[in-house]
Amino acid sequence: MSTAMSDSSAPSVSLDGAAEEGTSSFILSLLHQLISPSILQAVQPDRAEPVVVVAVQRYLGEPGDEKKPRSGSRYFYDVTVSDGVSQVKCYLAPDLNPLVHWNRLKAGNGIHITRCRLVYDEKRQNHCFLQIEALELAAAENAPTLSIPVLSTESLHSLTAFQRGRDLLRTLQVETPLKDGKIHYLPLWNNNDPYGGEWNGPKGPPFPNVSLGGLRLISLQQLEMTWRTKLEFPHLLVRIMHKSRLRYYGKPGTKVDFPYQAYFEVADQSGMMPLVLWNSLCPEWYQSLHVGTALLLHRYSIKRSYQMRTWATPCDPQIKRLRTIEICLNPRDPRAEIQIVPTEQVKAKGKLPDIKYNFITRLELDKLPDGYTCDVIGVVTFVGRCQRIRREDGSGNFYLYRWVHAVDGSTEQPFILEVFATSQPETFQQIDPMTYLVCTQMRVVREFRPGGTTTSVPYLTTSNESQISITGRHKGQPYTRNEKVQGFIRWMKGQQEKDVMKRSVIGGYYSYPPAPNLFQDYCKNLDAEAIFTSASELKKEIETLHYREHRRILLHGTIAAVGYICHRNLAERLGVEPVPKQGAQGRVRPAPEQDNAVSASTSETVRLGEGPEKDTNVNRLHVHPVKDHPKHSLPVLNHYALRSRYPLRDLQKTYCSKWQAHKPLREKLAEPQKGVLEREKQAHKSRARKRAAPVQVCERDADTAASSKGLLQGAEEPVTADEDDHRRCSAGTATDDASGYSWKSPTWPELREGLSEHLHFGQLLPESIPRKYVYEHRDFLMCQCNLQAAEYRPVTATPKMDLQSFASTHNHGYYNVTIVGINHQVAIDVVFLPAGMCHESHRMLGLSVDIHDNTLASIMARGYVCDEQATDNNQQTLPSSSPGQIVKTAADLDCVHVICVLDVCHHGGNTSEVILNKIYKATE
Repeated sequence: MSTAMSDSSAPSVSLDGAAEEGTSSFILSLLHQLISPSILQAVQPDRAEPVVVVAVQRYLGEPGDEKKPRSGSRYFYDVTVSDGVSQVKCYLAPDLNPLVHWNRLKAGNGIHITRCRLVYDEKRQNHCFLQIEALELAAAENAPTLSIPVLSTESLHSLTAFQRGRDLLRTLQVETPLKDGKIHYLPLWNNNDPYGGEWNGPKGPPFPNVSLGGLRLISLQQLEMTWRTKLEFPHLLVRIMHKSRLRYYGKPGTKVDFPYQAYFEVADQSGMMPLVLWNSLCPEWYQSLHVGTALLLHRYSIKRSYQMRTWATPCDPQIKRLRTIEICLNPRDPRAEIQIVPTEQVKAKGKLPDIKYNFITRLELDKLPDGYTCDVIGVVTFVGRCQRIRREDGSGNFYLYRWVHAVDGSTEQPFILEVFATSQPETFQQIDPMTYLVCTQMRVVREFRPGGTTTSVPYLTTSNESQISITGRHKGQPYTRNEKVQGFIRWMKGQQEKDVMKRSVIGGYYSYPPAPNLFQDYCKNLDAEAIFTSASELKKEIETLHYREHRRILLHGTIAAVGYICHRNLAERLGVEPVPKQGAQGRVRPAPEQDNAVSASTSETVRLGEGPEKDTNVNRLHVHPVKDHPKHSLPVLNHYALRSRYPLRDLQKTYCSKWQAHKPLREKLAEPQKGVLEREKQAHKSRARKRAAPVQVCERDADTAASSKGLLQGAEEPVTADEDDHRRCSAGTATDDASGYSWKSPTWPELREGLSEHLHFGQLLPESIPRKYVYEHRDFLMCQCNLQAAEYRPVTATPKMDLQSFASTHNHGYYNVTIVGINHQVAIDVVFLPAGMCHESHRMLGLSVDIHDNTLASIMARGYVCDEQATDNNQQTLPSSSPGQIVKTAADLDCVHVICVLDVCHHGGNTSEVILNKIYKATE
């Protein structure tokens, strides 16, 4: 989801130093090359200087504009770039759209434009624009930086000497999409949020008094009885009782400028009736019409209501529901008249019902049935990352959601909230720990959920009519007078901030509800054959993921190898300076503004006409030339066959140094001596130098072997720069704790020889690790958990931070699991990240917590390790939970046919996360 802006225009930025020189502009020079010749043709700049992406904006395209349809191709992208002196908005050729889908081409990063042309829109007069047909992503060390000075348009005035230049400037002066005559942009990552300057902000008080004297008013009940006999309806005085999220109904070929609608339910003393806001009235009024707002309506129309929609659950049983007709507010024929009536005038009239709520406590939730509608308030203790799920296969449309935990003091258990975007982007992005969260019209989900999952712990999910509010946005809301809300505020006043801070967690992998214990329950009411993914399709399934898209995959196979990777004190091991723990500055605080600036430090170069450089960095998208091309060849994504956005390692040699068992030294680590940390750092650097050369040789041999088999395989690993240290915790040394434990099936060497493909996702990503929340750095942490902003925001003057400098709440290691498809043709390395009974309470919620035997099969089936401390109160003897003992039990799974539940999420760039959620034995 992109950040909402005050206007749709791209902010002015410049490159450091370029504006000061003021003598040359790469963009201006490029435009002169394009408009000067008598024949329009593509241009490949002799010197492709870096420019900075200022904004990436999306809009709906028209049918027939693309020769090769692909997923998401119904949308086009305009990219605004700047060289520090000039900036220009360009149309991105559809073949380059995947760079946006994968969040590789993004605001704040540098690019090199290597091929472009000037294009005229043949259906519009004197309308032309710059089209980017090929580009290179700037390497991190070459990426330009941004500064704030406002740019002048004077630099482009020299273009007016040519007719094409005048046409181009005329096009750039209009802040609308460049192609197909569209007049507004869409949010970058979903369709349901307001975005752009066309959307008016909330109209705030004081509102002018509305002259109600002498007006002939009609009640809703009278309107329902007489609507067929009237040509023009009297004024309506109503109050908004419920508000839905926006619905975008645009499709290619739609001839409506703003294809939006929003449902409301309005009421007076006679009853409650649906109201629909249509088309261009949505940008004008949607953000000003809130629950509790009183409206005076005139020149509206009436029609029979659409019954196949969702309905809010009234909290006042005395209000009569009038659902046979609906009030339509149209932008024309006739144009509806809408006036907001001040609260004082409404009170004087005394004719409108008050807003009532159905707040519940967490203690009451356990007794409520599935589907029950309620409102909740709590202080947030956990905020998950923003994720997207696809609405329809191949549609390019997504739902945006995140998981949130909030406590209200009635019990230690939190509310588990599945919060979908509610067309409140500023609020949705600023849900962070320590804030007071109110969610209305939430639906209880328990026992059964579409998809076959069941859970003993109920959770709440947003409905179409849900609204959310956070700290800083509660003032004036009708619920502030509710008794349970007041009780929550009194409870919070007695809490210590440090106690709330201790349990505050942000980000990381989180899956809810947990899969049921029996596979038959998982497949309940579903076609079991339809939900499986074949191993041969696995690569394509992961390749087609878009940025932050989450997908669940079921895979038949066997477990061929398991390795334990320690995760203790990773920040210290990497030499990353940990962020000190600090308390919150205030209990009640305004919601912080998100810092949407994104550094270009993780970008990389996709070069034209040459092979990839040695992969010294990580998460790199590799390309290789299919054949030599002349300079006038097709766009860059046609020059190269893009290798997968996930790693394909050597099938043989990378295992020669993996998982070397060595003796753990818990005794020594329990009593750290002075200078131990420094010696570990030095030892790590020495080991890294010694391992660097063998790893490179291994990768070269892997590429040679792959090419001999005709396979398209890369040497890419989605890890941080410390990949070997993090992957194996320095296996084979004598200074690490509980690392290097591994097990391999006796059949694995033979299986590995016969594989056609081996996919590697066995590295735990920094984005997968939940972090302890630090209030003072909330902007940085929320930036990591939110989606990439569509438009560049300047970086505040703060020291450079690294996500791994924040303490992890995951206090133990993880497992690298190799799964071989049932036909023994494809293998995949995945991460298994079990929870601990004494740790990570936010991940233990909903699991059927029973003491088990701590074998790897039991842990994979239940999702957690029985820590020895957990049995103190049970007086049971428990098998050891040490990684070494657990890995030894992996032999029980040798050659056992299992069903693996995999959670897959794309994190942008080249990085995908594949985590083993659970296994079922095929006989279960």
